[in-house]
Amino acid sequence: MYTKLERKSLTRYIIFTYLLFWVLIGVCGILISLDVPALFQTILKNVCAWTPTFVLLLMFKTLFPNTNLRDFLKKNFLSKTKPRYFIVAFILQTAIFAGAGLGYIALNNLTLESITFISASALLPALIMTATGGAMGEELGWRAYALNVFQKKYSPMKSALFVGLAWGFWHLPLMLFSGYSGLELLYYCIFFLVAILSLSVVITFFYNKGRSVLIAMWIHFLFNFSILIVIIDMLQLLIFLSAGYFLLGLLLFITHKPELLNTGSKNQ
Repeated sequence: MYTKLERKSLTRYIIFTYLLFWVLIGVCGILISLDVPALFQTILKNVCAWTPTFVLLLMFKTLFPNTNLRDFLKKNFLSKTKPRYFIVAFILQTAIFAGAGLGYIALNNLTLESITFISASALLPALIMTATGGAMGEELGWRAYALNVFQKKYSPMKSALFVGLAWGFWHLPLMLFSGYSGLELLYYCIFFLVAILSLSVVITFFYNKGRSVLIAMWIHFLFNFSILIVIIDMLQLLIFLSAGYFLLGLLLFITHKPELLNTGSKNQ
């Protein structure tokens, strides 16, 4: 049952998550302008990505008046999601990344050998920073809390889109500081939001298979890591990635329509 109190708490949660994120981004920008070491800059950016979890912890007694933190974490991390879903997600996302790369090559009349990846020495640091960034820092808030509240009233599909919109526009400061301007910035924002909305549908589909936040973190990690490991124009890569995730979300909707359109108590 979706109560007025839950709706009010969810609204406050989203607002506070936005406000704290903007404050932390501002602090991060000031420190970067002071030429702090590159490693410290990366750590600061990861701290900003944990805003949804920070707000969840600060508001926990309000959001979950009948649950303690230990039980909440146990429920979300120990809920069983079959290993095959992790494997399927990996295969699908790898296929999307490969398709995006091939699309970029075809669009720019390049060869496969011309694509540059990050160095082997940078691979482990990239893995660590990606895993401990948004993948770990955001999902307890956006999926383990917000998505589940939305699904008390709306279908998984609608809930995924609602969370995707909140999640997507929460990234607005990062879009504005992407380095693009004019029409390129507009295109970047549009394709970023398409990718986020589509990814939200994909995460929701797999998350509902066992309600384990680990699968949400896994999918989020794969998306972020795929963007990081290849050194090409981000806007062009994002265009192809957004198309790939949109098609995947559409495919899941077509093949699992009854499951994604169940409403209310069926999703609890």
